[in-house]
Amino acid sequence: MQIILASDSPRRKQLLGLLVPEFTAVSHQVNEDEYQGTTAEDLVGQLAVAKATSIPVTKGDIVIGSDLVVAKRDKFMSKPKDLNQAREYLKLLSGKTHTVFCGVAVAGKNKTLMSVAQSQVKMKNYDEKIIDAYIKKFHVLDKGGAYAIQFELPGYGSLVESFVGGITTIIGLPLDHLANLLKEFGVKPPADWSKQCKIETDYEF
Repeated sequence: MQIILASDSPRRKQLLGLLVPEFTAVSHQVNEDEYQGTTAEDLVGQLAVAKATSIPVTKGDIVIGSDLVVAKRDKFMSKPKDLNQAREYLKLLSGKTHTVFCGVAVAGKNKTLMSVAQSQVKMKNYDEKIIDAYIKKFHVLDKGGAYAIQFELPGYGSLVESFVGGITTIIGLPLDHLANLLKEFGVKPPADWSKQCKIETDYEF
C-alpha cells in the first residue's frame, strides 16, 4: 500500500510522520477559492475530501487530505490573500477566543472517509507593533487565520495565550481523528504515536 499526503505543508508532513513512517507528499489539485461552506465545519470537510480525492490512486493506495479554518462567530478565516488581510485577521483575533476547525479525509479507490476536529484558542491581547513584527518575521500567507501556534516572537512568544482541544488540530492535521480513519483502511499507527506527539509538540495531541 502506498500512502499519499495531498499537501505541501511541512507541518502536516511532520505530523503525519508520527502516524505513518513512510509516505509520499504531493500537491493537491484543488482551487480552494471555489469552495464555500454554510459553516466552517462544512467548509473544511468539503476541502479535506476534495484534496484527498484530487489525486488518482490505484487499488490499495490511499490519499490523505486536510484543511483548516479559523472561525470567529460567523467570519471564516482561511489563508489570507495578502498581508493586508493577514493584518486584518490578526487584529480581529487579538484578545479574543476563536475556534479552529480542521478537516481530514482519507480516500481509497472505492471509499472516502472524513472527520472534522475543533479546538478553542484564546489569543493574547497584542498590539499593531506585535502584528507588524510577526508578519515581518514569519510567512503567514499559508496559515489559516494568519498565525501558527508554534511561531514565537523573541521576547514575546506565541500569539496564543491558551487553548482547549488538540494541538495537532490547531497545527493543521488532527492526528487522533486521522488515526481512527487510517484504521478503517487497514493502517495501524504505532502504539506510541501519542507519546511521540507529546515529545514533538510539548502537548497532548
